[in-house]
Amino acid sequence: MTGYGVASCQIDGAVISVEIRTVNHRFLDLHTRLSREYSYLESAIQQVVRDCLRRGRVDLTVTIQNAGIASVAVNAEAVKAYVEAAQKLGDQFHIEKNLDVKTLFSLPGVVQSANESHPGSGDDFGGKLQDLAVEAVREALESVLRMRKLEGEAQRIDMLRHIDSIRESAGHIRKIAPHTTIEYQQKLQSRLAQLLSNIEIDPQRLAQEVALLVDKSDISEELARLDSHVQQYSSLMDSDSPVGKKLDFLLQEMQREVNTILSKSGDLEITRRGIVLKADIEKLREQVQNVE
Repeated sequence: MTGYGVASCQIDGAVISVEIRTVNHRFLDLHTRLSREYSYLESAIQQVVRDCLRRGRVDLTVTIQNAGIASVAVNAEAVKAYVEAAQKLGDQFHIEKNLDVKTLFSLPGVVQSANESHPGSGDDFGGKLQDLAVEAVREALESVLRMRKLEGEAQRIDMLRHIDSIRESAGHIRKIAPHTTIEYQQKLQSRLAQLLSNIEIDPQRLAQEVALLVDKSDISEELARLDSHVQQYSSLMDSDSPVGKKLDFLLQEMQREVNTILSKSGDLEITRRGIVLKADIEKLREQVQNVE
């Protein structure tokens, strides 16, 4: 579901800003943007998000400003390796050795967090920075969850409307199904009598065959299972636990029952109601992809 949240915290002059955007997605698709020197914070930040959200594309941006010189260090070994490599290339290919400080600072591995090697320590600056970043992410997530809850309530109302429509269509089919069965039996008997008018046949055997064909067209079991699926669906919508996958499965089963009803019955009214059922179920299947 759609959600947006921002938060910011400060520590020793450093400002941590967090922005979170979420949109609909079948699964949790998490994208984190964080400066390379603070990459050690990413694991803890992502875990906080995974603990709160189960579905949706999540774009999370963490910006850290004025972290102070104490939080940044130069990797002397990396600098030495780059300089030696530049000198070697210059000597080998007779090119100018003009590797300056600005170029060195832009090379991977030269600048890093002074606490990067001890990100888990709660007593150093890096540990405090991680704790504060996690706190800012949690605060931003609260705003996201509030927006998602409002959207979820609106979606729930719409889903209930489609469920009511499914109940109405299924109830109408249930009422007219016995009459269509009788009509089907009468038409079948009349048609067979015309086709076999010149052939002597046992009336009792004919009645048995007609009854067998009529039984194969009976949709009472499909209607009963459809009703059961709808009841389960309604109950799950009131659950506080993640039910998205269960709802999706029930909708697949509803679709299966409706397809069977349409294949068994040739009645025009049942066909019309069956098409309405399929439309409502398909709409619910689109919406349920956003339910956790």
